[in-house]
Amino acid sequence: MDNLKTTLNSYLGLIFKVGLLLVILSTLFLFTNLTTEFYETAKFLVLFIFTGLILILLTLRFTITGKVVFVRTPLDIPLLLLLAVAIVSTVVSPSPFVALLGNQLKVHGSLSSLIVYILFYFILVNNLKSERQTKWYLGATVLAGGVLAAISLAAYAGLTLLPKPLIHGVNFTLTGSNFSTTAILTMLLPIILGNILHGRNPIFRIVSSIILFLSLTTIVLTGNWATWAAASFALVVFFFIFKPANYSQIKPATAIYLIVPITLALLITVLSLFPPVDETKNPLYDKARNFPRELQLPFVPSWKISVSAFRDSPFWGSGPATYLFNFTNYKPIELNQTNLWNVRFDSAFNEYLETLANLGGVGAVALLSLTALFINSAYRTLKSGNHQPPTTNHELSKTLAIAGLTFFLVLALYPSTLPLWVFGVLILASFMVANTAGSGEKRWGGDEEGNFTRTLFRIAGNLSSADSSSETVRIDALPGILLVSSLALVLSGAFFAGRFTLADYHHRKAVNAVAQNNGVLAYNELVASEKLNPYNDLYRTDLAQVNFALANAIALAKGPTEASPGGSLTDQDKQNIQVLLQQSINEARNAVTLSPKSAINWEVLGLLYRQISGVAQNALVFSLDSYGRAIQNDSLNPILRLNVGGVYYTIKNYDLAIRFFTDAINLKSDYANAFFNLSVALRDKGDLSGAVQTAQQVVNLITDQNSQDYKTAQNYLNDLKNRIASGSAQASPITAPEQQNSGTLQKKELPKVLNLPKPEKIATPEAVKKPEPTPTPSP
Repeated sequence: MDNLKTTLNSYLGLIFKVGLLLVILSTLFLFTNLTTEFYETAKFLVLFIFTGLILILLTLRFTITGKVVFVRTPLDIPLLLLLAVAIVSTVVSPSPFVALLGNQLKVHGSLSSLIVYILFYFILVNNLKSERQTKWYLGATVLAGGVLAAISLAAYAGLTLLPKPLIHGVNFTLTGSNFSTTAILTMLLPIILGNILHGRNPIFRIVSSIILFLSLTTIVLTGNWATWAAASFALVVFFFIFKPANYSQIKPATAIYLIVPITLALLITVLSLFPPVDETKNPLYDKARNFPRELQLPFVPSWKISVSAFRDSPFWGSGPATYLFNFTNYKPIELNQTNLWNVRFDSAFNEYLETLANLGGVGAVALLSLTALFINSAYRTLKSGNHQPPTTNHELSKTLAIAGLTFFLVLALYPSTLPLWVFGVLILASFMVANTAGSGEKRWGGDEEGNFTRTLFRIAGNLSSADSSSETVRIDALPGILLVSSLALVLSGAFFAGRFTLADYHHRKAVNAVAQNNGVLAYNELVASEKLNPYNDLYRTDLAQVNFALANAIALAKGPTEASPGGSLTDQDKQNIQVLLQQSINEARNAVTLSPKSAINWEVLGLLYRQISGVAQNALVFSLDSYGRAIQNDSLNPILRLNVGGVYYTIKNYDLAIRFFTDAINLKSDYANAFFNLSVALRDKGDLSGAVQTAQQVVNLITDQNSQDYKTAQNYLNDLKNRIASGSAQASPITAPEQQNSGTLQKKELPKVLNLPKPEKIATPEAVKKPEPTPTPSP
């Protein structure tokens, strides 16, 4: 038995060391074009495999030894509470598949990702056994971070880093987003500074100084306000911890290693963020001003959305990964007057507001408790530095405390990403392990076998302790239960992860086939994707649109034309069109069944019905119903109102067309396209005076007088004025975009191949008055 234990421990240690290093490297560098999402999917798979494998080996060790030994930390209870809330929220969510697997192809934020993150934390605190091991991993992380910063700067400079046919822009970075890269580098700043101050090897310090410069430069040039603020916080707190009395102990070489990179970074900051005082050209400023940065939902709209979601679901929220649905349901109307009016955000302003909306009040309390407990532990560690002689372990704890505080500050300033959580968990676990080293070991159990309830109360009673400790729970059946549970969890997770990854691979091939205009291959690949993962609504909507495209291609090739008014459609062609269109409608309906809160899915269904109006009875009625349901889930979206107005215009119901075009204008008062459509509808109804007034507003709204849109609007306005002057009733040749029936399957000359039963009731939204700014809701 002892040999078996030794062998298992050695294998566990080896797999943990190699696996954790692979997790670090893959999170920073791994990406693939074999999946639809290039970055997150591959990174998550590596993290899942590592966590699952170590979990099985850990519970196997518990079974062999006959006891459960785990490291207790102050963060355990809030993490477990957060997990429990996420599970309940997923079960009661209106979109359970989205909550479980993620929205579209973004796994981060889902219940699956949260389970892996929390298990990853417990795996780390129970396997990082020594200060030396922790420092080795942190050193490897810092070196990898330096390489990541260099790659990001090379892309920023315009260098080509990927072989053809892969292309990238100046904002290319291997984590998947510049925010993720700069946030990780920001959290590593205290560790890099600690290496420079406390390192003994001169070469190591020089390398750390170079990495410090690369990291600061990357943060300045490619970061955003959140990472700039967090980096400033990390630097200020780090140097504040070293009181002026300690500055005299810094050697001149160490001072140079610190001053040079920080000074150069400050110089680059000034040159990049502040315009030149004269007409001198500054390429750094021009490049920084034109650098594409990620969009962030502003705080005030995000606060209103999150509080509104909390008001309607106060305990469990709407479900993990469902913030997009909260956004469309509760978006304040002020956003329509900004340049973000047509953006659908799937993340809140920060992690806390997103948790409040998605996981409700209980989830927000869990996350706030996690934050407060870490701040308490970090404060004790930083405060004790003033009264204790400096030691290597204590200096490591202080740098990790600052890094952890920086992590929570980033969460308060920006929505999180998968790489941010992976390295945040790594830093939190490393800090807890570093604090454990000096706290001794505390064992529970002994003669109290079977008294599991008392053990749990003891664990809960020590929640506020700032130190971690080792706990031993001896219950005869518990190790076996944990082993079976972990095997069931990991193996079932691996089965579905494998299927879903293979489905995503086929979806990527389908996307490539569409880009190559190969509709048949795209159809076959999407069918394969759907069979492997029938729960992803994106696959359904894509397959619906491919089915429609194939039917449209047949009608375009053999339908009626001016040269051949009767067309050349055979009975087989009609049958193929019928089958393809029926499949298209069925797939779109399945998508709204899987995710009924998705306005995007309802919008796709409405567009499909509208596009087949020439070959399907009652298609426009179903289109209006689908658009109405889309508006129910995105009530302040002016584009949806414009689309509905276009459908009513198609059937020459000018009164309702005018009503919905007016709705779109009331939602967005500078919406030139809505004014244009309204003017055309007024013209065709016979109200030329109203059409002229509206057309004049279109011309006034288009600021670029050299654009084609301006010329079209001006010509249209002149035509209306000429008609009024001449008293002519001749129709203008200009038709607004939303009122054009140019689709092949919209032509009335085509034979009807689908007979859709008329719905009993159409989801017709109410008219929109000119609204006032959305007030902040009261919980």
